[in-house]
Amino acid sequence: MRQIMKTYKLLICLLFISISALAQAPDTMTNPHSMMNIQKYEVMWKKSLWFRVNLQTKSNYGFFAKNHEITQVIIDAVKNDKIVPFASDTLETRISKQEFLSRLIIPQTISDTDYDDDDAAWGDLDGNKAANDSGQKPGDEYSADRLWAIELKVDRIFDKRRSKMYSDLVAVNLIIPASENPKGIDIVLGSFSFRELNEMVFHLQGEDGKLIDDPSAIWYNSYNPAQHRNLGDAFALELYDGRLIKFENPQDNSIIMMYGNNKRSLYQSQEAVYKLMEYEALLWEY
Repeated sequence: MRQIMKTYKLLICLLFISISALAQAPDTMTNPHSMMNIQKYEVMWKKSLWFRVNLQTKSNYGFFAKNHEITQVIIDAVKNDKIVPFASDTLETRISKQEFLSRLIIPQTISDTDYDDDDAAWGDLDGNKAANDSGQKPGDEYSADRLWAIELKVDRIFDKRRSKMYSDLVAVNLIIPASENPKGIDIVLGSFSFRELNEMVFHLQGEDGKLIDDPSAIWYNSYNPAQHRNLGDAFALELYDGRLIKFENPQDNSIIMMYGNNKRSLYQSQEAVYKLMEYEALLWEY
């Protein structure tokens, strides 16, 4: 009888150890930066898409309101140690706060060449040009209104269990536009996990542990100023207007690299969006 009791106690101890180990094991079945938490075995189809968002266009004014620019909100969050940026939108390697701030300094190299903004490759349909006459000089930090472009990495995922297509915003890239720096090329200032932005920047931790809206992180509702939205909610509702500049491909090429820096790239960008819409419309219930 004693032997049976010892064996029973041993089994109980092993069971508790196993449960404890499972509880501490990292979750490898989902993307840690995903807002959807869709299990990998439930993903029937997925494609990563990159959208360039020009914050100076009328449809994106809500993200770029005076003193509430999303770029300023994120930069302040880095300065206040609320969030740590990544080197790229793969979200694998972090960069230090010091390196991020050094990238924020306007380069000392001075050039008299006027560079067109990257949207010129799309025929400049928005009719907007970035103004270089800002009064800032090399050595100053870029002001938020000069950082008028961001890139969004979105995973389109078909969840076979729910039989539904989801748009999962994974990463946000802050961009120094080509027309705003002497090198004449877009420069990635830093990449951020959208999930971290939503939980650490766009919202604040309440006393009860729940997330509450940060009053400074707003999407400005120009039609009804009484109904502004939190930036996290605005992204979740897809209130931004962006152009598809890249989709997942074996060579990791952008659309411009594949089709040239001309209006054909704009056509192919729109065609790719239409094909994705058609693919989703024709999907049967799984």
